[in-house]
Amino acid sequence: MGASGFLGSRLLALAPPDVALAGTGGRRPVRPGNWRELHLDLATPTAARAVIEQERPSTVFFCAYDRTNPAVTVDAAVAAARAAVTQAARFVLFSTDLVFDGRDGPYAEDAPAAPVLAYGAMKLEAEALVAAEHAGALIIRTSLLVGESGVMLRPAFECDALVRGQSVSLYRDEWRSPTHVDDVARAAWELSLLDVAGVYHVAGPRLSRLELGQVLCGLFRFSPALIREADRPASRPRDTSLDARRAAALLGWAPRPLASLVPQPARV
Repeated sequence: MGASGFLGSRLLALAPPDVALAGTGGRRPVRPGNWRELHLDLATPTAARAVIEQERPSTVFFCAYDRTNPAVTVDAAVAAARAAVTQAARFVLFSTDLVFDGRDGPYAEDAPAAPVLAYGAMKLEAEALVAAEHAGALIIRTSLLVGESGVMLRPAFECDALVRGQSVSLYRDEWRSPTHVDDVARAAWELSLLDVAGVYHVAGPRLSRLELGQVLCGLFRFSPALIREADRPASRPRDTSLDARRAAALLGWAPRPLASLVPQPARV
């Protein structure tokens, strides 16, 4: 659910070849591909349950969210998890590093969560309620997603300005764990096929927002001159980077450092 979004579109594109797929879209259509598109208004309380009861999936990936609307971010996730239980389906909820307060990163899965931003608070509520509804739910926390899908370049805060040739102020003192979207999608599929439940962190190495912007310039060929150094607003968490060693040990691989994906100049 949320297949018209950035992560959802890559989950469809990177699915195992023998899986029959259906992706739900709402305000945006799902990109064409080897899957069926289903329209779904997640702000309607019964919509998620109705689709799951109709489709009878073996696995439900819930990556939809709305930063300002708990009906989508919380209520729809809980309704989908409850419906997945009735169909004996796996349920995978995607969450965020922003469930942490940023005082003591990097954070392991069992670190106390104390969000300072409203979006993080909604995601933490969704985590708790989904786990209460579905004992086998898999909750994947990740951080800023990087990459491209169709016309979308992410993360939006940096890329939306840079792609227009506009300068952007990036924080030298805010640290996250930016991760290539394809690594998150691949890990989600692999984890969903294992007999595991609970919270797992899937995230790349720790970078400041300023360092991330510099990497994005190399990755997408933006002009580095557009980057402006800035201090983060006091209302934002300082360091919500994630310790992802638990998932890496289970999978046998870790998300790639973003700097390793930057094209290197051809040798003459």
